[in-house]
Amino acid sequence: MSQEIAPMTREEQALFNEVLSREFGLHFPDGKRQILQSRLEPRLRDLRLRRFLDYYLKLQCELGEERDHLVRRVTNNETYFFREKAQFDALFDVALPGLLEAPAHPGKLRLLSAGCSSGEEPYTLAIYARQNRFRLGTTEVQVEAFDIDTDRLALAEAGEYQPRSLRTLDPERTGYFFRRPAEDRFVLKEPFREGVRFRRGNIVDPASFNPQGSYDALFCRNVLIYFSDVALHRAIENFARALRPGGILFLGHSESIIGLSPHFETLRLDRCIAYRRNPR
Repeated sequence: MSQEIAPMTREEQALFNEVLSREFGLHFPDGKRQILQSRLEPRLRDLRLRRFLDYYLKLQCELGEERDHLVRRVTNNETYFFREKAQFDALFDVALPGLLEAPAHPGKLRLLSAGCSSGEEPYTLAIYARQNRFRLGTTEVQVEAFDIDTDRLALAEAGEYQPRSLRTLDPERTGYFFRRPAEDRFVLKEPFREGVRFRRGNIVDPASFNPQGSYDALFCRNVLIYFSDVALHRAIENFARALRPGGILFLGHSESIIGLSPHFETLRLDRCIAYRRNPR
């Protein structure tokens, strides 16, 4: 018999938002209380709890032990290869020459994927880098990526995917990039995984991903739309520290930081809007 759980109250929602915003930057507004409730309910059932307040109280005492379970429930891991392809095209077709003229590290191009989930975005960057070797010349491309969900990072390290992650690829390109050990399993070939490194990190905790002001481009797409206002501004500040002067920030198509930070200026790259780190 299924365990009955009391519906989440507005007060419980506010309490969870305090925790989620502080720890992960996430915020579920009033209209998304049902979404938050549905994501947390399975964990309450695992713990045999009947009220969301009981789970909140458990987090106050055992957040360190419960953190991984919580983050798996509340994060949105929707991603796939070549998502919003125009931004990758803009980076390598339009922005690349300017980035190579004034590299933070001569002979290297450093790219960062923040909130990388299971790795489709950073691996897409690596694929683009390999396909643009003639433009890069002897420049080495380093792709670094981080996420707060260790389960998703394990999937990224394995480089193994299901058909849903390859939804934009035709059979020819799929066969070029992937091995297929089983009908529903696709493993990214080794040449397209070179230069990609994963680690655990938190966008609102810069110490966890060690921004050093040396990345040439930073991708954080379809993540900030789930952030509280306070966490959003904190994330922008962290991205400004992570990018070198002149470095470029790419956000999701429905995200914007126009007018939110003196550290960035709006940049038109072909059909895309991006943000350039000001030199000051």
